[in-house]
Amino acid sequence: MSVTKCLNIQGISIISFEDAIKTAFEEVSKNVDHIFNVEVVGLSCTIRDNAVHEYIADTKIYFKIDIERTKE
Repeated sequence: MSVTKCLNIQGISIISFEDAIKTAFEEVSKNVDHIFNVEVVGLSCTIRDNAVHEYIADTKIYFKIDIERTKE
């Protein structure tokens, strides 16, 4: 039996959409184990002085809950 959880995370980058997605994943993976899927649900950007200022990736990051761990 397994249980999964989903986090809605927004990654932001001044470089690219790909970097924004990577940033979202890397930041979450610092504190969350067993990530198995990243779904990109939206892309947008902010504009400043008639140019792209930030790339924004709205993601859903899925991970498995460790139900086998010992409860204290």
